[in-house]
Amino acid sequence: MMNISNSTRLLGHRGARDYALENTMLGFQQAQRLQSAGLNGVEFDVQLSADGRLIVFHDDNLERLCGMQSCVDQLSLIEIQRHLQSGHEILTLDRLATTLVGFDTIELEVKTHNRTQYSKLIQALIHELIDSPLAHLPIALTSFDVHLHAQLNRTRAFQSIPRGLLVRTPELLAAAPNTALQLGCRQLGVYYPLLTQKIIKNCHRYGLPVSAWTVNDDQEITQLINWGVDAIITDFPTQILIR
Repeated sequence: MMNISNSTRLLGHRGARDYALENTMLGFQQAQRLQSAGLNGVEFDVQLSADGRLIVFHDDNLERLCGMQSCVDQLSLIEIQRHLQSGHEILTLDRLATTLVGFDTIELEVKTHNRTQYSKLIQALIHELIDSPLAHLPIALTSFDVHLHAQLNRTRAFQSIPRGLLVRTPELLAAAPNTALQLGCRQLGVYYPLLTQKIIKNCHRYGLPVSAWTVNDDQEITQLINWGVDAIITDFPTQILIR
């Protein structure tokens, strides 16, 4: 078992991908069982279906996991759930309410693209997150999309929901702390090869905790812990915590 610092949280990426297929109920149930071994939470993705439901799914289309090229936002929930991910049902956000209980950190990435209808997406988030049992869970909304963050920052219903700006390029990282604060974000999620101890300390000076994604190597995890990163998102929570 790896020694995870008390000040660094460990999150399962899309559930527990070393145990079950990503974003499936079996993976989230394994993550919930790993709480007793020290798993602090999970990170996963949602995106909007054609009929306004929040689907727990990472890819823009169903090709990689279901063998068809249709985009998630162009299908209704019924059409999406006709297809299985290697035998696993594609989930809606509301299905996870009981499986997420007990975690102290849940990072919920909201996926967008050039077809996104922002007003429809925000209404779905209000209905399925704010006005639901999920509202009582420690969820932070994360996104790369500064336009979405700006709209959420102006929407009163989301004032009490923490948000995180996601960053994957060095060009955006330089300005990320200022950008995050201007958008009302309370944390940063950074592609881990971009991180240094200096960058983490600089983010902390702005009062912004840092999540590192997606880190699967023991030595890199240890280094990030030593640098004071606040959260590590990994595909291998079972292997890290139980060996």
